[in-house]
This record gives sequence, C-alpha cells and structure tokens, in this order.
Amino acid sequence: MSKESLPIYQIQDFENHRINSSAFYYSGLGSHLEKHKFIQIPHKHDFFILMLVTVGTGNHSIDFRNYEVNPGTAFFLKPGQVHSWQLSKDTDGHILFFNSGFYREGFPGKNLDRFTFFSFSHFPASLTLDPEKSREIEFLFSEINREVSASLWSKKEILRSFTEILLIKLSRIYHYANGLGATVLPSEDQFKTLESYIESEFRLHREASFYAEKMHLSLKQLNRLTKHTTGKAISQLLLDRVILESQRLLTYSDKSISEIAVLLGFQDPSYFTRLFRKKIGQTPEQFRKSVR
Repeated sequence: MSKESLPIYQIQDFENHRINSSAFYYSGLGSHLEKHKFIQIPHKHDFFILMLVTVGTGNHSIDFRNYEVNPGTAFFLKPGQVHSWQLSKDTDGHILFFNSGFYREGFPGKNLDRFTFFSFSHFPASLTLDPEKSREIEFLFSEINREVSASLWSKKEILRSFTEILLIKLSRIYHYANGLGATVLPSEDQFKTLESYIESEFRLHREASFYAEKMHLSLKQLNRLTKHTTGKAISQLLLDRVILESQRLLTYSDKSISEIAVLLGFQDPSYFTRLFRKKIGQTPEQFRKSVR
C-alpha cells in the first residue's frame, strides 16, 4: 500500500451485514480482532467507537498517547483520530461503531460533542471501570448484541436507544472519574467552539489574535478560557495541534521533512525541525525512524 496517506476505514469495511453496514457495527472484541487483523497497524476511522475490554492486557495508542489496557478499560474514539494497539491473544470484550448520521436520525436535536470524551481532545480517551460499573456497561453491550442478532421490528430504533443509554451511562462515570460536574458549563461550550476553529484553521493561522477575533474575545479572555479548561495558553494549544499533525504525517506519509514543514505553514524547514525537537525530544527524522 502506498504511504501517501493513512488508511481511513469505514464501517462497511468490517463485514457487518446484519444492520445498515455503513452506519452501525457491533462485535465481541475477541472475534473482531481475529477477523480483522489489518486493524493492528496504525489507522484512523470516519466513525465513532466505543470499546470495553473484559479480558486481556496490552497497550492502546490514540494520537500518540499510550493507554494501558486491562479488564474494565473502556475507550472512546471520534472520527479522524489515529490509533493502533498491541493486545494479548486472550483479549475479549465489546466493540461498537456508529456514525453521526445513525445517531442524528434518532436524536436530531442532540450532538455527539455533548459527550466530553468525544468533544475535548485534552481529556483522556480511556476510562477504568470498577467491577460493578463494568458489569453494568457490559450488560448494555450484551443487549445490543442480542438485538443485532435478532430479526425483529424496529431493530434500528432499539439499537440507537441502547447506544444513547450506553453513552449517557459512560458519560456519568467519565465525569465522576475526571472530577467534572454533572452538566457542561458555558466556558466548556466556548472551548468546544474554539477547538473547532483550531481544527479547521491551524495550518494557516497560528496567531492567537486570529482566534480571539473569531471568538469575539480579547487575548486575555481567550487565554483565561484555555487555561481554565486545559491549563494551557492558546499558543500552546495551537503548537500541540501542529505537532500532532506533523507526527501523523511523519508516520504515515512519504513526504519529505521540507514538504511537511511547508504543508503545516512553515516557510523555514529548519525552524520546524528545531520546534519539533524541542517539543518531542527527537528530530523529525529520528521520530520517523522510531515509529516505522
């Protein structure tokens, strides 16, 4: 396969013919891993993922952040995130894919970014459940499995409802585990808007003033928002996003260092190299060798 771009998998790539295979997929994790060995290499998806490990251990890398895998670990991935894993052969559990269209069809007035694990990139993409909570979440997955395997009226509606319950239950546990309140604060809504601007503009605009103007805030107010939410200044958030994109490109494309620098808005590749080394502790060349 050409390394021009990272593989981006769609739900129908996983051979589920029991439901609309472009919108929804459920499988036991052990069976999923056995059938789809190609997912062991780094890749990304165009859909949302919920995953619960009930047996096994290993490591799960999500956007170059490593998470330990143990029984009772849940994972949350949103479209576009890069991930790979190394899991023990006995690993089992549950894995669920769905796209935003599947969700919106049943809940047109709701957005998936209301769930913190899908909306804020600085929060962890994993959650450790105690045995009681793990059994509660596993029960919901088992009900989804039962519905997927049956041929009953309004199957999609039942699956969508169970998915919503699963998201809400996991969100409650997630909020408690991360010291968050029961509801999203106005500042968190503001930060969601900021992150969407950063995601769409970071290649061309890395001036804090650009985002302050977009948000109708002063620079002082914008930095207060980002520090309250993440502990970081707006300039650091912008740099983090640029470095993440450079790591992706160094890992999954054959573009030269100079080409990557230009693609990310650096006119001087040597400055890009110095900045990357200061942040990661390796030159771009050293990083590329270490991940291939």
